[in-house]
Amino acid sequence: MSGIRTVVVVGTVVAVAAAAAVAASLLGASGDGSANGSVPVEGLDDLQGSWVAVNDTTTPAPLEETVRLVVDGATLRAETGCNSVHGTVAVEDSVLMAGPLASTRMACEPALMDQERWVTEMLSGHPRLELSGPYLALHWGERERWWLGLEREGGTPPSR
Repeated sequence: MSGIRTVVVVGTVVAVAAAAAVAASLLGASGDGSANGSVPVEGLDDLQGSWVAVNDTTTPAPLEETVRLVVDGATLRAETGCNSVHGTVAVEDSVLMAGPLASTRMACEPALMDQERWVTEMLSGHPRLELSGPYLALHWGERERWWLGLEREGGTPPSR
């Protein structure tokens, strides 16, 4: 009798788990289908504010100094760890379209100059953008070889 009870309990647990998985799948059908729940960036409103790099595990080189992006209206300012760059910016199909970028011209240590180079190349290279809560990912390079993770500073993301 206890064997039948065990089979019934296990069967019930499996059925409930399967029903929960189906329900979660149906409820999540309106998302973009990404595995991590991130969504495309719809426009500049999604990017307004300040973002600081928090994940450099897939960048061309480890971060030597803080990388910060600030979007204010249609203007982008980036602190590269050495110099700062700025220019106009737009979003098209979840891709960052930075206009010509102007830069300050201070000389820095070679590692910081290298960081400035790849940050500027990333911004000029039309990276694909994804949002996940307070996090922003920029994907760039051949076959999106590189990506940089940033976190929104001081506040919550704008509501969609």
